[in-house]
Amino acid sequence: MNSPKTSPFVLAASFVLVFSALSAQPAPPALPTVENLKAALNLTDLQVSSIGPLLAATAEVQQQVVLAQASLAGVRGGFPDQAAVVAALSEAQKAQLALLVARNSGVQPYSSVVPSPSGTRVDWASRLDWDLADLKVFHDANAKLGPPAPGENRVVFLGDSITENWQRSFSTLYPGKTNYIGRGRTSETTQQMLIRFRPDVIALQPKVVVILAGTNDIAGNLGRSTQEMIQDNLISMIDLAEMNKIKVVLCSVMPSTRYFWQPTVTDGAVRIVALNQWIKAYAATRPGEVYFVDIHTPMAGANNGMNPQLSADGTHPNATGYALISPIVEAAINQALAQK
Repeated sequence: MNSPKTSPFVLAASFVLVFSALSAQPAPPALPTVENLKAALNLTDLQVSSIGPLLAATAEVQQQVVLAQASLAGVRGGFPDQAAVVAALSEAQKAQLALLVARNSGVQPYSSVVPSPSGTRVDWASRLDWDLADLKVFHDANAKLGPPAPGENRVVFLGDSITENWQRSFSTLYPGKTNYIGRGRTSETTQQMLIRFRPDVIALQPKVVVILAGTNDIAGNLGRSTQEMIQDNLISMIDLAEMNKIKVVLCSVMPSTRYFWQPTVTDGAVRIVALNQWIKAYAATRPGEVYFVDIHTPMAGANNGMNPQLSADGTHPNATGYALISPIVEAAINQALAQK
């Protein structure tokens, strides 16, 4: 026969009282098991499902976990009349455990913590400092740059960390080309670039924009992205460029068979090849506006991955890789600038 259910308020309060009474006892070498706690406290399956992860988490994150075994014989007030083994945890752990039981018993105490992925805690106030589209990154540089000089054929390079690393070497790769402006930002996806396309591209009044983007979408930097999502973002950037009389040099995505920061993504090479086929075909539908550049082929090695002689991590080009693609891209820039 099942024991009568305990009021969630009594159960939550009893947790704190019992654990407080045990906190001064010496520490034996083992955490209590979920089975012991379930039997001792007559927990529901829902409560057990919350306590299990908590026990695992506290074992990892606490520097000093206080453990104790104690008999509950004679303890009343909502617990079964039986001996059991419970843990004397730290004060923070007691509070966490009592809160979890209360929450899963229908008691929902107020919390200012924003629901967020496991392992993170984000307060509302902190959101005031968020810059998810990196709009602040180039704000000051853009203001300092100002409009193009008379007769200047400004070119903006828009991209992610591949472009960000590239632009650091513009002075040697493109000597004298002070009109080449780098606006690459590490980790970015096409959706972030689309959001900052106006302040970081259009507002700078370039004649040409070089777009190298998409690999971080495939890596899942902002969640899983479909091919259609990436294509939509690229089309939207191209539309914005056309409306502002900016020619587009659209680069194919660099080869990669793996993302060292996202090892669970294993279909990168196949998706990159498919995306590049679409990029090439789409560019052909907008002659005089979009100039396709294949930088995948010269950078590729076995299995459509990055040639190991051209990259240290399989995703980002090394100095030799950048030296290889730079003149190819510049030829497309010159072609775009020559188009009236």
